[in-house]
Amino acid sequence: MTTVRMKVKGMSCSHCERRVADALKKAGASDSVVSAKDGSATVTFDPDKVSPQQLAQAVRDAGYEVVEVIPT
Repeated sequence: MTTVRMKVKGMSCSHCERRVADALKKAGASDSVVSAKDGSATVTFDPDKVSPQQLAQAVRDAGYEVVEVIPT
């Protein structure tokens, strides 16, 4: 498993957090911790099944801006 931290713009509430978490899960993330307060998502995934770019695109498709993807 691999973990990345994404800086996400546009989240303002728990509903936003849930939308991002759901999008990440549908894209193949095995776990995520999303914080509107911090503007971040920490995502755990299997790199053999999904890439960080695909996960970031899922967040964008949900209506949010991914500013940066940082390996942890």
